Amino acid sequence: MNFFLEELKIDLQDTPVENIFITDYMPLADGTYVKVYLLGYKYANDEEQTGNFNNENIAKNLKIPLSDVLNAWTFWESQGIIKKHMGDDEYNYNVEFINLKQLYIDKIYKHLPTSVKEDTLYVTNRELVEANKDEEFMQMHKEIEKIFGKFLNINDKRKINQWQRQYDVSPEMMIQAFSYCVNNKKKRSMKFIEGTIAMWNRAGVTDMDSLAEFLEKKEERYSIYSRISQSLGFINRALTEGEMNTIDKWFDDYEFSKEMVLKALENSTKISNPNINYFDAILEKWHEKGYKNLEDLTNDKRPVKKEHTQTQPQAPKVATQSKNKFHNFEQRTAEYTSEEMEEIGKKNLEKKLKKLGINIPSEDNN
Repeated sequence: MNFFLEELKIDLQDTPVENIFITDYMPLADGTYVKVYLLGYKYANDEEQTGNFNNENIAKNLKIPLSDVLNAWTFWESQGIIKKHMGDDEYNYNVEFINLKQLYIDKIYKHLPTSVKEDTLYVTNRELVEANKDEEFMQMHKEIEKIFGKFLNINDKRKINQWQRQYDVSPEMMIQAFSYCVNNKKKRSMKFIEGTIAMWNRAGVTDMDSLAEFLEKKEERYSIYSRISQSLGFINRALTEGEMNTIDKWFDDYEFSKEMVLKALENSTKISNPNINYFDAILEKWHEKGYKNLEDLTNDKRPVKKEHTQTQPQAPKVATQSKNKFHNFEQRTAEYTSEEMEEIGKKNLEKKLKKLGINIPSEDNN
């Protein structure tokens, strides 16, 4: 006799997701990348199922191309919250999820001053009053209120001052963080804004120059990778690291705009097997010629083919063809007498005139 429980036919278990991921990492990521992370994280927490799933399964479950799954893992690895362990299969490698609490301790908490680590992150009312006497802080709060379109309450101001302590943010960068979240991302949540500031802190964003570089490389660059991948028809595979490095060269070294790169990729559909190296050669030539924008391409009137014929002169084909015809004619006419040749000429002339509707009277009628 045995006693056993019926197994659930539907997965009703819970997957604990760390708040650090939700507040710090999720806000700045593409929605598809978030889906890939969460589904992979679920598999990693399910000991019974973790060995039965791979990147292809994730793509099927989410109904997205495999290339999006691979791009997502590349993005999260660049953020330092997963590690890829490559094997024989370049598409179905192992993914290790980093413990975000430990990462936070290593990257943030350890670098905070001792006084801050204890309990001084909290801003007291007295400290808040003193801070509001500073002209720079007062101006920061006014600018943030303009962005929000409302007055900041005391709790909002306390949070802002705490973030300045915790993440070492200047008033200028604090204003930029609010402007970016509200105007660009259309997010007004204080948690979202704090997550953005924390992300910038980890990336070493301290001024406007480093902010511009961060946004380009961490956000826009991945959308560019996806756009180029689509242009090349890479549906079932992601860009390799080498291909992404080549694309980076087009933008960072050659300083081409996205429009210039997409112009080079326009004819990719006419090529049976388009590849990065083919278009890299095109863009390298444009760079050598000093092209910077689409107008430079339209103004290019270099006679490339003419230069080629000048450097490699060839004998006129007409002369060779006329010579061959002449020799052939000599060989044929040597077989006939002059009277026969004259008769042949008359008959040919009559045929041509008849085609034009002209009749030649015969000699008998004369």
